Amino acid sequence: MRSEHRSVTMLTSISTEPRSDRPDSQDAPLLPDLVVIDLLGALILERPRAAACLATALDDADLHAEPEDIAELVSGPIRPGLNLWISRRLRLAPDVIRPLVAAIATNFQDRFLESLELHPTLQIRAGTSTLLAELTAEGIHIGVDSELDGVLAAALIRRAGWAGTGLIEAVVGPDEVLVPRPGPAQIEEIRRRCGLGANARITKVVATAADAQAAYLAGCDPIYSITPDLVVGLEPVSDLGELTERILQRELV
Repeated sequence: MRSEHRSVTMLTSISTEPRSDRPDSQDAPLLPDLVVIDLLGALILERPRAAACLATALDDADLHAEPEDIAELVSGPIRPGLNLWISRRLRLAPDVIRPLVAAIATNFQDRFLESLELHPTLQIRAGTSTLLAELTAEGIHIGVDSELDGVLAAALIRRAGWAGTGLIEAVVGPDEVLVPRPGPAQIEEIRRRCGLGANARITKVVATAADAQAAYLAGCDPIYSITPDLVVGLEPVSDLGELTERILQRELV
C-alpha cells in the first residue's frame, strides 16, 4: 500500500551491520534496525503541560490564542509554528517577528522546565517500559524525536528515568536540524547518531500528522499510529503492548 515511500533516498550511503545480538536464524522474522518513537504523543503524554506553558508565554507577550490554536502549536515544532501563527495574526515584518518568536519560545522553555521542577510526576503511557526493554533486548536501536526543542526533550527523558539506561540511544528535537518536522531530518539525524546507514530498516511510531509526513519522507516502513484516526493508510495500534507484539512480529514466530 505504501510502496512509494520506499523510494525515498536517505542523505548518506554509509552502511553498517545490524547489532550482533540479532537472531540470525533464517526462520526468524526480519526485525527493524531502528524504531523511532514520537515523544509527547506516544511515550510521555505531557501535551497538556506544554499547552498550558505556551498559553502563559503568549499571554505574557499580550497575545491571546484560542485553545485549538494552542493545541495545533504544541503538536508540531514550536518555533516554526509560532512564526507562522504570529505572521498571520500580526502581519509584522520578519525582522520584528523573529525576536518576538524567540522571546516567546524562551519564555515557554523556562516555564516548561519550571513546571517539571514544581510538578515532576509525568503521565507516561502504559507499557512504555516494557516496549523499550523488549526492543532493546532484541538488539533494536531506539530513538526519540520530538516537537519540543532538544533541551526540553532531554529533560523529559531524564525525568522519566531513561537517561543513561541504554534504552534510548538518540533524542533529537526540531532545533537540532535545519528542517524539522514535517521534513525527515530529525529521523535521519537519529539514524546517524545510532551509527546506521542509509539502508537501515526504520519503523516509526507517530501521533501527529506532521510526524507521519516526516516518517513517509524518511522512508520509514512500517509506520504505526498510536492515534488510530490520525491518517488513513497508517497501521493503527491500540496500545504499546500491541505495538511491541507487532514490531517484534511475534505472531510470525
